[in-house]
Amino acid sequence: MFRKDQNMQITLEDRMLFINDQTKRAIDDSRAKLVGDIIYPNVDEDKFSSFFSETGSRPNIEIRKYVSFLVLERMYKMSEANALEFLRCGALNFQYAIHTTQDDRQPLSESSLRRFRRSIERYNKENKTDILKSEFERISIKPGIDMGILPNPADEDDNKTILVRMDSMMVEAHAKVMTRLEILYMTIVVALRYLLKNDLDYLIPDNLAHYLQKDDHNKVLYYRAKEEEKASIQKSRIETTAQEMILLYDRLHLNFMPQFIASVPELAVFGRVYSEQIIQDENGVRIPRDKHDISADSVQNPFDETVTYRNKRGHHHGSVLNVAEAHDGHGNGVIIHAALEQNTTSDNELERQFIEQLPEDGPSIELQTDGGYGSSELEELEKSKNVKRKSTSLTGKKADPVFADFTLDADGREVLSCPKGHVPTSCKYNENTGTITATMPDNCCANCPFREKCKAKVNNKKSKSTVRVKTDTVKRAKHAQALNTEEYKKAACDRNATEGIMSVMRRKYDIDRIPVFWIDRASTLIWCSLMSYNIAKYQRYQRWSEKQQQAA
Repeated sequence: MFRKDQNMQITLEDRMLFINDQTKRAIDDSRAKLVGDIIYPNVDEDKFSSFFSETGSRPNIEIRKYVSFLVLERMYKMSEANALEFLRCGALNFQYAIHTTQDDRQPLSESSLRRFRRSIERYNKENKTDILKSEFERISIKPGIDMGILPNPADEDDNKTILVRMDSMMVEAHAKVMTRLEILYMTIVVALRYLLKNDLDYLIPDNLAHYLQKDDHNKVLYYRAKEEEKASIQKSRIETTAQEMILLYDRLHLNFMPQFIASVPELAVFGRVYSEQIIQDENGVRIPRDKHDISADSVQNPFDETVTYRNKRGHHHGSVLNVAEAHDGHGNGVIIHAALEQNTTSDNELERQFIEQLPEDGPSIELQTDGGYGSSELEELEKSKNVKRKSTSLTGKKADPVFADFTLDADGREVLSCPKGHVPTSCKYNENTGTITATMPDNCCANCPFREKCKAKVNNKKSKSTVRVKTDTVKRAKHAQALNTEEYKKAACDRNATEGIMSVMRRKYDIDRIPVFWIDRASTLIWCSLMSYNIAKYQRYQRWSEKQQQAA
């Protein structure tokens, strides 16, 4: 049963009343105390009320205790068992963080924490949301306001521009990296295990009986062969395994309705791998799909369907984490937004997610990104949310600097003047290509020094010239020109600081070695890691602020 308010008055037996000065100073200096002061009181328990029964039963443990404890786990890089041991053995900093210094018995256990995480997964799946992520972003506002990075809603005159730097990082999956042969083989095994578990072994074709043998996995996947023979052997075994998958696919669809197959996770992943790996040739014969035609977001491991691969400065097998950190330009910052998606998600889509969740009438934001972010399609969305993006680098083909001197109208559909200051007599805009064809007067391009660079076409008979200019090319050239200014150089230095976040996530929080499958489960630990990061940054700010006051 969910009980909304469980705040308890401090008792005379509270252990915090009997600690010595040394212990008190140690707790005051620990980050665990900030967990108890910032995260614990600001968790909105009402959001989690649907986790519990509506009928009369034993009251629930406070949700804020679960959230604070999960943050402690990630903060101190401890396993759940070790963290619980510290809590139960009297670690006052842990007990202070979850407000149990007055309890004789600690309320949390392995089973209660496991049920809490499963409840989060179930709630997120049913409501197509991420409840812990929303709490992380909401709680992050308080330290941001205290640090003077975010405007204070209580102060109507606080209209400061928020500086936000954004970057993404690849997160390696815990699921094993499988070869194509192993993906096919293990997908069949998953389906067969379901049939055996539900007493449907009579549906298993005789040709697939070898999958049930003890050493079959090693015989098929791990074999000895000469180097020159391995490729041909691998290809033949892929073809054999694919034919066995086709045989099982036909047997399943002969005995089960498609709706039933889609409702069973083991059979649904089998059907998905089949559609990704098998194709019909021109004669209608089903054969393995060419490896170059298999999509990057295809199943990479049947035990974790959310894993994808991407080649970006190396092969990555997992997901992508995008973070947006608000900062003050002096080293102080707080992460206010994050997104965890399949690593095939583009930086533009990650930026779109950040901008769309901003309020329409929110404060002005200067968004500092690298060249992978931003596009012409996002410009209107950025304007509607009062966001000014500063890309500190450019990707793709470099535009000639001469195009930066073309002046276009506000819509980017008409050339107002060329680099020499000539005004076109007429302009025609192509919607499909984004190209402006400008007709120049009196054949002025004939002797222009920029003629070769802007590729103007001269018609001596009609005494006129035409210049074709792409709107995006002009924007890229102007952007490249702006990159050399002091303003953009400073923004580039500020944005590069986000690399420190990625480094901390890898070194301190082992984000590439989170021991869970599926993005939904990993996300819970990642949001807790980011909350811990914000606590560390806030503690650093407090110490910096104290030094500033002492110096004054």
